[in-house]
Amino acid sequence: MRKPSSRWMWVVSLVATTGLALSACGTVLNGQPSTENAPNANLNVIGSDPNSTFDTSVKNALSDIEAFWKINYPKVSGGKPLTPLKGGLYSVDGLAVARTHEVSGPAGKNACIKSSATFIIDNGAFCLLDDSIAWDRADTHLFAQLAKQYGTLMVALVFAHEFGHAISYRLGVFDNRPKTIFTESQADCAAGAWARSALDQQNPHFRDVTPQKIDDALAGFLDGRDSTPGTIAEISHGNGFDRLSALADGLDKGVTYCFSKTYFNRTFTERPFTDPKDYSAGGNASLTDTVAPGGSLVRDLNRFWTGAAKSISKTFTPVKIVATDSPKCPSTPPTTFFYCLDDNTVDFSTSFAEKAYNSLPDVNVEQTTGNVKLVFNQPADFAPGTLFAIGWGMAVRHQLFKRTLDDKAALIAAVCYAGAYAKDVNLASDPGATKDLLLSPSDLDEAVSTLLNTDLMKGSYDERGSTGLDRIQAFVKGYKGGLSSC
Repeated sequence: MRKPSSRWMWVVSLVATTGLALSACGTVLNGQPSTENAPNANLNVIGSDPNSTFDTSVKNALSDIEAFWKINYPKVSGGKPLTPLKGGLYSVDGLAVARTHEVSGPAGKNACIKSSATFIIDNGAFCLLDDSIAWDRADTHLFAQLAKQYGTLMVALVFAHEFGHAISYRLGVFDNRPKTIFTESQADCAAGAWARSALDQQNPHFRDVTPQKIDDALAGFLDGRDSTPGTIAEISHGNGFDRLSALADGLDKGVTYCFSKTYFNRTFTERPFTDPKDYSAGGNASLTDTVAPGGSLVRDLNRFWTGAAKSISKTFTPVKIVATDSPKCPSTPPTTFFYCLDDNTVDFSTSFAEKAYNSLPDVNVEQTTGNVKLVFNQPADFAPGTLFAIGWGMAVRHQLFKRTLDDKAALIAAVCYAGAYAKDVNLASDPGATKDLLLSPSDLDEAVSTLLNTDLMKGSYDERGSTGLDRIQAFVKGYKGGLSSC
């Protein structure tokens, strides 16, 4: 739900590649692997600043990522060992590049930087020209700012993505000149596969990875997403939904799935604005319209679930919404946003709905310097819309399947149903259907942002022992598989 703006993000192109053999070793105490993080990795990075904490984080990440692929590359290469990156690793002060429009010193020898020095500003890239990885380390630029907000695991995900491009390159994926969005998705999937190894405590520099840190890293990954494209030609990485979907697939299914021959048989949801009015509004309806008791969202949710119930020979009783600061529901301990089965309503406080509406994180880039400011509390009408859709999912679980609503399974199912609804209204795929609304191009980003937002989930249906990753996976499952998959 954002207007297109200029932002670079994790490019692979003829101005982007990876290379170099890395070394990594775990620590051993009393014959047992240590739970402590290993000492900082000692990698040869051309142009590196020894005082840069960001460069240190990148070295540690790349050390573990390369070690991961030494083990896993034979699984996707027919048994062939991983060949080292040939072109090297390059760290660049992007702030200096923004001032001079050139890269001085040894880092200027990178093939992609030679082609276009300014491409590195706010960027990290795998360079196909010389099989190298280069990045912008400036403290005030994109990656360092995201790292400060979301942690070093988010940095590692970025470079696991870039190394994923190196794997695609070694497997000849680029030889057939696939669309950029396919190779970017494959790299996101590879990042997810590496993240699974981190969650399983298999990386010497990331021994303390928890589900919460994974969720924080995913939130940072989402915050660094591309802006909504202005035209079809500008589609590149996929939107936040596409990217987190691929990353979740990697976490769940591993490297053999990411680099299978059928991986590119996937669909993407990223699309540009086509309605000038929707574009000028940032894709957002007003909060008043979003939470209106007789509004288009309420009507459309009832329209969808009435039809879905009918398709399985069942009846769905339409749900109503009630704005109240004093909720009462005998069967359910009231929160500020919840489904009450006693009267078949979704009850909410207007202040909490407003908090959800103004909950989207974003990035502002100063074009002259490349300096980045992370901004929060941006408008997102499908954030409360997602919470409403989860409430309808609770109603579906109770009405159609007579199942309980008070545990983790109920929340995950309701999120899955919300994903099924989102698929129905994301595109006007059925011209004959009468729908009260359609999602704007960036609404799915707002949905996944809401599912990762701990405060919003705790203040509504509660997390119930679920992680943000659990909820993302459930939403994607419903989106792709529909009612029957939930």
